[in-house]
Amino acid sequence: MIHRSTVFTQVLFITICLVLGCSKSGTFGCNGSDSSSAGGVAKTETVPKVDSTLPGVYRIGRYQGSQGACDQLIDIPGAPAYLVLYSFRPVKDADEVRLGGAFCNDVDHCRGVASEAAEPAIGYSFLSGSDASGWQGWGISGTGPEDEQCGADVQSHQLTAETETQAVLIKTKTVRTVFPPMIDGGVATCSNKDAIASVNDDLPCKALLLLKATLEAGL
Repeated sequence: MIHRSTVFTQVLFITICLVLGCSKSGTFGCNGSDSSSAGGVAKTETVPKVDSTLPGVYRIGRYQGSQGACDQLIDIPGAPAYLVLYSFRPVKDADEVRLGGAFCNDVDHCRGVASEAAEPAIGYSFLSGSDASGWQGWGISGTGPEDEQCGADVQSHQLTAETETQAVLIKTKTVRTVFPPMIDGGVATCSNKDAIASVNDDLPCKALLLLKATLEAGL
């Protein structure tokens, strides 16, 4: 008999809690701490810069989510005013330097968040990409067993830059994926790595978020 573990491994990338309704108690794996208390690099350490010209403070001009279908977008009330892009070291992989994005209140607050160089508590962590080809990150907003399989709501974050207007567009698409568990010693485990690997273009869109922001200040 196989005993199923409903505990997923450490979330690899940041989930957007503001849109998907995560609570500050940690529902769906979101970190409820603010950016100043999130684990990361100490203020006194110099963090190498990610290979990008995008870090800076951006004013959010468009913040829309899907309602009913992924091609039907509406404005999200109470949207954050600013987004800051900056370099940081992930808590679980301190040898890496990544491009992160965090929501903030004004230019000074955004610069303070960036100076912490901490992993975003609520925002984006981009694992790979470039300014020319775009940046990609992932998030897991919900997990759980699906009969004898694993199931997860997986978010893909795609950031593209508009160099002429100094704007960035971040598209977050959520799909539901089902995949086989890893079985070790009769225990079935669902991993986020396998959830992300199971995502393909044939999976229907479950939710969509569009964020567009324009550069307002440097760091």
